[in-house]
Amino acid sequence: MKKLACLSVLLLVLFSPRAFAQYEGTVGLGAHAGYGNEIKSMGVGAHLHYYYTNQLRFAPSFTYYLPKKGSKMWEIDADAHYMVPVSWLFSFYPVAGLNYSNRHVTSKASGVGLQDRTTHRIGANLGAGIQYDFGYKTRISIEYKYQFIKDFSQSSFMAGIGFWI
Repeated sequence: MKKLACLSVLLLVLFSPRAFAQYEGTVGLGAHAGYGNEIKSMGVGAHLHYYYTNQLRFAPSFTYYLPKKGSKMWEIDADAHYMVPVSWLFSFYPVAGLNYSNRHVTSKASGVGLQDRTTHRIGANLGAGIQYDFGYKTRISIEYKYQFIKDFSQSSFMAGIGFWI
């Protein structure tokens, strides 16, 4: 009986990393929508998730903020998520990454008429999110990021749906 217990423990230790290696190398696509508090506008976009390892996921995304009061913006994010499973279906993840934003503002200057100004900025992202896996190859997520952008830092709240491909 002792030999059987020892053999069971040994097999569990040797093969458990294999049993949990379900995400490494997988790719997912999705769409997201949310709100940027500095631009005060809704954003919509698409994202890609690539699991480099079971815990480390790279998540490039594109978000377009709807025009509002002469201001419009789009951004490209290159984030990394460190997945921390809470249960079989829920995961928590901190977010860190880089951001490239393009903001276009049309304003009325005194006596001059309309003036257009486009600003390109590189920044950093820091935040957290939760993911819920439901159905076959389907997930939803909610994410909060603070975007450190020169002269235009903002908080961003996003909700998304994604599918493994």
